[in-house]
Amino acid sequence: MKMPGFTIHIAIAKEYAKKHEKEIKNIDEFIEGTIAPDYIPIENKNISKSETHYGIWGDWSKDNQEIHLEAFLKDEKVDLSRDYWKGYFIHLLADDYFDRIYFRQEAKQAKENQDTFHNDYDCLNTEIIKRYHVEPMEKIKKYMKKIEDKPKYLQLEKIIQFIEEISNIKLERQVEIIK
Repeated sequence: MKMPGFTIHIAIAKEYAKKHEKEIKNIDEFIEGTIAPDYIPIENKNISKSETHYGIWGDWSKDNQEIHLEAFLKDEKVDLSRDYWKGYFIHLLADDYFDRIYFRQEAKQAKENQDTFHNDYDCLNTEIIKRYHVEPMEKIKKYMKKIEDKPKYLQLEKIIQFIEEISNIKLERQVEIIK
């Protein structure tokens, strides 16, 4: 499974909060939840992405990877009335949509080339940061590099479309669909 980088996740969170301002009370808590599934395993090496993504994780070039959204919704600690957990949920939804729906062909091509999207993210970060007014958090700044180059697989227009569509999702509706 290929998933968006921190910059894309924060852009989605900012757009979501703007479009659903009555739903999100604490934008900082929401963004913290949005980066948590990817950041927790960086911060604590004893916790895997399989745990934080409620699924199966491994080497994306060899292993099948899955997110089990129903497992997330059944987790006793998850409280979707809190902005942190709403952000966490939108992260998992974005990862799932990114791989299964939006960028399946691009991921397949990168995999065939034994490549990743990391360089593409670095190529796109400048424009995404500017367009969505993303302010990198100190703890993840080093993962949000900016380089002046053309991406190999991901196109800015399609990333923007992805950000817009995911930020339009109604979380309550997604809960109903998953349950």
